[in-house]
Amino acid sequence: MAMDPLLSTVQQLFGVPDEMEKLLNAPARSYVRDTKAMASTPVDVKEYPNSYVFIIDMPGLKFNDIEVSHCA
Repeated sequence: MAMDPLLSTVQQLFGVPDEMEKLLNAPARSYVRDTKAMASTPVDVKEYPNSYVFIIDMPGLKFNDIEVSHCA
């Protein structure tokens, strides 16, 4: 279905250009940095009948800085 030329013109005049929209919706640098750090952090996982144990080297963090939650 073809778009109405008038509607297309109005959207172009009032719309945000694609490049600007990408910039406005881009993740924050700190989020990207933290995500890359988490993805590259080696983890050992041990599975037991009723639990899992995660062994992670996290320099600079104290035990109380870490929060673990369960997602179903």
